[in-house]
Amino acid sequence: MRLVSSLFGAFAIGSAALAVGCAAPSGDGSDAPNAPDAEITSQAATAVVVVERTAGPGDAVHADSIVARFVRVRQAAVDDQALRMAGATQDLPAAGTCSANAEASFAQKPRAVELLDVGPVTVTDSQGRATALAQRAMPDPAGFVSGVFYSGRSSEAFTAGSPVEVHASGGPDLPGGFVVSVPSSHELTDVTVAPTSGGLDITWSASNMSDASDADERDLVYVEVLSTSGNLLTRCTAPDTGKLNIAANVIGAALEGQLAVHRLHHEAFRAQGIDSGEVRFDLARVVPFHR
Repeated sequence: MRLVSSLFGAFAIGSAALAVGCAAPSGDGSDAPNAPDAEITSQAATAVVVVERTAGPGDAVHADSIVARFVRVRQAAVDDQALRMAGATQDLPAAGTCSANAEASFAQKPRAVELLDVGPVTVTDSQGRATALAQRAMPDPAGFVSGVFYSGRSSEAFTAGSPVEVHASGGPDLPGGFVVSVPSSHELTDVTVAPTSGGLDITWSASNMSDASDADERDLVYVEVLSTSGNLLTRCTAPDTGKLNIAANVIGAALEGQLAVHRLHHEAFRAQGIDSGEVRFDLARVVPFHR
């Protein structure tokens, strides 16, 4: 299951009553000034670490997946276009809407994007269990992106709701390395699906509730509607308020299939040599549907 959002922007919402903002710094002390301003403009990197977990259908549990990218554009800022070229984003429909495919277009001519070698990278959970990420070459037939990204899998890379530590030991492109700790997302629980007028009512235990001690208005939920063969029929996005209705005309003719319900949570950080960083948690639960 894939995820994404713009690293810097706010999520546009189709209803005037709904809005989701950017992640704030983690407050762990890693947001101290980095390098001089001139160096940040031309040399500093943007880090995007994506942590994915999928459970279901039923009691089925899949291995956690972690992908880390450290992106740099020389003599320019790392913007949405550079992140998209580096594979660090996936556009979702605006909250309150559905779309089978989100279209992405480049606002300007593609520039050379570097994926940095920051040395060995590990992700450690609150129990001290470490997942080492392996370096992999970034495929780019167009020749605009060069360098390596990091990926790894673990049967349990983190404990939901507990801190996660990201450690880059340091390499040729980031000699000093860094260590940051951020809180992780909570699991999606109590997911239910009920047919209604040909569509689907989906409910879950929300994190964004006014009486919840761990409420986070930045969290989103997106739902992928899959056919029995696994093809994506549509993708819908909503605030994490615990309910979502998908209309019949959005689903089409499919009478049964599966829903992959994702909670998307962001934690921002800064570190030496990292001008802007984000750990993005995408926790999903797969459930069947029948109409």
